Amino acid sequence: MKHVVNVGKEREPDTDERSLRARVLPREKEVLRDTYYLIDRKKGPSKRLTCGYTIIYPTGTTTGHSHSDMEEIYYFISGEGIMVVGEDRFPVKAGDACYVPPGQYHTTIQTGILPLAFVWNTCLIDGDEM
Repeated sequence: MKHVVNVGKEREPDTDERSLRARVLPREKEVLRDTYYLIDRKKGPSKRLTCGYTIIYPTGTTTGHSHSDMEEIYYFISGEGIMVVGEDRFPVKAGDACYVPPGQYHTTIQTGILPLAFVWNTCLIDGDEM
C-alpha cells in the first residue's frame, strides 16, 4: 500500500514555538531571505548579465526595488508566493517564470509553508531598447 502526502497542499504550518515561523515573528522588517550570486557582471566574464539564486523563508519577502537600466527574469523552483510587478500582484509557484521590465518596482512574497526558491537573471540594457 502506498501513502503519498504533498506537504505543500492543504497542510497547516508548524505553530510550535521552536519553529522558524514562530522565532521570526514579530520582527522589524518583513524581509527574510538569502540571496547567492552565481554569475556577477561586476566580477565575471559577462558585462551585462547577472544570475542569482534566492530563497525566501516562511513569512518573508524580498527587498522591493526597481532598476531603470536592467530587465529581469525570475524562474521559480519551489514553494509558493506572490510576485508584485508595478501595480500587478499574481500568485507564483514552482515552474512559473516572470519577466520584470526595466524601471518597474518588484518584490516577491512567500505565502506557502515551504520556502520559496527561485533563480533570477538581470541584463543591462542599452537605453534605446526601452
